[in-house]
Amino acid sequence: MNSSKIQETQNEICFLKIQYAAHVSYNTAEKYNFLAWCACIISAFSIFLPSALHESILNGIPFLFDFVAVVFYIITCNNVKWGARLRKYFDAKVIGINPNQFSKSEEQNIIEKAEILFSQHHSDGLIQVGNTGRDNPPGVKDWYEFTKPLDGVDAQFECQRQNVWWNKKMTLCRIPISIIIGICISIVFLFVMQAINRSVLNTLLCSGGIILKICERACENIKYMRVSNRIDGSKETIEVKPEREHIEQLQLLIDERRVINVLESNSVHKKIAAKLSALYSKSA
Repeated sequence: MNSSKIQETQNEICFLKIQYAAHVSYNTAEKYNFLAWCACIISAFSIFLPSALHESILNGIPFLFDFVAVVFYIITCNNVKWGARLRKYFDAKVIGINPNQFSKSEEQNIIEKAEILFSQHHSDGLIQVGNTGRDNPPGVKDWYEFTKPLDGVDAQFECQRQNVWWNKKMTLCRIPISIIIGICISIVFLFVMQAINRSVLNTLLCSGGIILKICERACENIKYMRVSNRIDGSKETIEVKPEREHIEQLQLLIDERRVINVLESNSVHKKIAAKLSALYSKSA
């Protein structure tokens, strides 16, 4: 597989639809993750409900919103898994790293999913498959760009380098925002818990959802950072001595990280995609 072949393959309409479907899946996951947070926050702040209300209402409302948060969490995880699966297929077929790892039925399911998502967002899909990362809005065409001709493992590794580089840039945008939001929510929540006197059961129902959500986010981010560190180490090994087995190992780690429920902001990506594309082409 050489760089010109990769560019030709990734721009075939079938693969553009698959990449767009992955984009839709991750964006849907981001939306439902946000809704899960909203449900947890509403549950927590239901402690402000008048104490004169019947106990079944005081306890039922936080329980209901915690249940809704769980449903949204499940939907989020399902969309993350689909996004990762679609990206895994795209890379396997386009970059040519273990392209025969999918069974016929798996390929059929993936292509069906891509077609369904593309048809559900047809107008936006047409824009996305026609636009590159440098356009406004950024699209999925020319997902991997090459500043010079490359062959074999060098071409494959360049695609992986781009994946790792983009991920790091988006992470640098996500972490400060997440920390600020997390600190604000925690401070307000702790203040509320101390300021209001409620029964132990009501306090647990109001606080349980958001506490579990914060713990779940912490666990997922720790997993994400650990895999990211392994990816960095694998990338450095390949830069010293590029070999096919190392390329395949790095791809396994990239696919593993994609399944972890840590999401970048689509709105941030839209704003900085063109600048990052230009920066990478100048620095690569």
